[in-house]
Amino acid sequence: MKNKRQPPKQIIISHVYSSDNKGDAALTSVLIQDLVRTFKGAKITILKFESVKEGAVFEGVPEKPSFMYYVVNKYHHPLTKLMYALYMIGVTLLWALCFRYTGKRLYVPRHLREITNVYEQADLIVPVGGGYIRSRAGLVNRFNIPLLLHPLLFGYLLRKPTVLYAQSVGPFQNKFEQRLVTFVLKRMALVLLREDTSLALLKSLGVTDNIKRAIDSGFLLKGTHALDIRKAYQIPADTLLIGVTVRAWLSGSRQRDYEKAVAEALDTVIKTVAAHVIFIPQVTATKGDDDRLVSIRVHQLMHHSAAATVVQDTPDHHQIKAMYDQLDILLGTRFHSVIFSLTSHVPVVAIEYEHKTSGIMRDLQLEKWVIKIEDVTASHLSALLLKLIREQASYRMDLRRRVPPYVRQAHETVNLLAKAYQNFD
Repeated sequence: MKNKRQPPKQIIISHVYSSDNKGDAALTSVLIQDLVRTFKGAKITILKFESVKEGAVFEGVPEKPSFMYYVVNKYHHPLTKLMYALYMIGVTLLWALCFRYTGKRLYVPRHLREITNVYEQADLIVPVGGGYIRSRAGLVNRFNIPLLLHPLLFGYLLRKPTVLYAQSVGPFQNKFEQRLVTFVLKRMALVLLREDTSLALLKSLGVTDNIKRAIDSGFLLKGTHALDIRKAYQIPADTLLIGVTVRAWLSGSRQRDYEKAVAEALDTVIKTVAAHVIFIPQVTATKGDDDRLVSIRVHQLMHHSAAATVVQDTPDHHQIKAMYDQLDILLGTRFHSVIFSLTSHVPVVAIEYEHKTSGIMRDLQLEKWVIKIEDVTASHLSALLLKLIREQASYRMDLRRRVPPYVRQAHETVNLLAKAYQNFD
């Protein structure tokens, strides 16, 4: 009989981006709760891609910089950054190989040694849920997949059980990326996938024995804040409250067309029914990705902008969940704004920028309420929104019937993780 593994004493949560992305923050928050409840007394460390202040914590868990943080931030010149990325990947994987087969620790610079020490002491590695194992077109993005897979391979070489939590995977731009993903993911203890498209993709690549379907852990986030959104933003009580999330995703004129179509569709709705629009910023990163900038642009394109409010502050993931709780309907581009609304039984029209959206909406038999971001037009979007308004009562009834059992399935994800850890050899 196989001996039962001792519970992990040290756990890494890796691949954490930034709490400025409320969806990422929610996934990290739920994962922490799952791990604390399942592995009582274990010490957890978060490894982040973003900068970390000395002594920083997230919901009581210490944060430290990851390998990728140094690649992104140590040098500014693109060529120097590239050379350092190659150096970091090479020297750390060589360190792991040497330690695995000889027990000796090769020299690595101090900042990298601090990370290798965390991995060496870990009993379990859990990359946070999300959709980051994918690639996009462009020469600069070619190093994204190797850098994301590097810490997974590093942990594998150290014989550390690694369970990828509730992921979406792909698409990939070329065969090299596909082969690299296949090589690394085959060596993980378990890969949990949150929708069928990713499951089918990995099966087509030959990753079959260590993958299982799971539910996005964002479905488990519960609001902990009391917030009267109408009072806070002076929204009339007798209006239909429409939440909107938008994002920068397309390039050039296609992005402008998307923003213009959203503005025109919202104008059409406001002309048709007594409604007030509130733009909710799901991501508020000061560097790069900030939904407030896109929201302002869409708001400025609206003819009925007086009937719309742009949230300019930076609510955290608990506060933002409280906002979604009080909406009448949502037009959601940001994926987790859709999830946070659905768990509050708020009817949603979802604008899909990656397959994770249609995959999960299909799970809930809501795929007819999804439109691809490339296909967004003012006429199509306004028609869908007006249909949603007419059918919102039956939509809510569907959500009350379908969402609770789906959420109950989400609670099983951590049990799959615990079983994979126990069976790791």
